[in-house]
Amino acid sequence: MTIDPQLLRIETWRTRLIDEGFDGIEAFAAAYPHADRKRLKRLIQEAASMRHRHRMPRKLLRYIRALDEAANAHPQR
Repeated sequence: MTIDPQLLRIETWRTRLIDEGFDGIEAFAAAYPHADRKRLKRLIQEAASMRHRHRMPRKLLRYIRALDEAANAHPQR
């Protein structure tokens, strides 16, 4: 069974963003310059809250996936 590299990448970012806070946001913004930092912060706060209630933070995952797909559809040269 192979793991989808995109899924692994976005799951890793989601975990890192929730765990690292500001440092994670800075690293993510460097990798995805079109990310909306305000929206990202709000989604991270919501995800962290949901995680404590043992629920999956899907909105953050979907946002990361959308940015990742856009970046891979139009790679910078």
